[in-house]
Amino acid sequence: MSTRGMVGSLARFAGQVAHPILRIVVRERALGRYQNLIEPGEAPRMAHVLLSGFTGRHRTLRNGQRQITALLVPGDLCDLEIVLRGWADCGITTLSPCVFGEIPLECVADPLQQEPELARTLLRYLLHRQAIDSERVLSLGQRSALQRLAHLFCELRERLHAIGLADEEGYNLPLTQFELAELTGMSSVHMNRTLQELRGQNLIAWRKGLLSLLDRPALEQLAEFDPTYLRLP
Repeated sequence: MSTRGMVGSLARFAGQVAHPILRIVVRERALGRYQNLIEPGEAPRMAHVLLSGFTGRHRTLRNGQRQITALLVPGDLCDLEIVLRGWADCGITTLSPCVFGEIPLECVADPLQQEPELARTLLRYLLHRQAIDSERVLSLGQRSALQRLAHLFCELRERLHAIGLADEEGYNLPLTQFELAELTGMSSVHMNRTLQELRGQNLIAWRKGLLSLLDRPALEQLAEFDPTYLRLP
């Protein structure tokens, strides 16, 4: 990516949301779709904040079956836990063209040694990630397939709306049905049926990567969606 393009990407994101992390970004890195940011077992060389696009953390069984364990959106620190651990317990792969801000390891490797505002941001991110992961465990264990997918769509709207990338009616979602299945613990066939059921109830429309929430209150009621877990003080 050219210097002009890199500065533009960072400036556009900084214009959308105040983010102390952006002050410690030293350069940008662009990756195309389905490229690996980090491999399982790899030691991190830089930390990364996602500036644009969608990225997934994943774990893979020996038989090749993959579970996407987290969907990362712009503003998310991609690998803070990996930096703190010193090695990657998962893979991180782009699910769309992405731009990452690279951060020197020493800036985040010991949050308690950073200046107070940055330290609070890093700790808040860890709490935010834990809350999202906990809600996903609840979805996988107790929500029906229909509720699970509806909840994911509601959560993404809330997260993207917070950074100006969603409105009341929807947002761009450039994922495949197969990737949604990997996120929600369904087979691709089951995912297709579940999407058709949400469409049949006139709750969503999904065309050319644009997810429209046709009746958001009804979708949230179906999912039993309470966004409180996303709203740290």
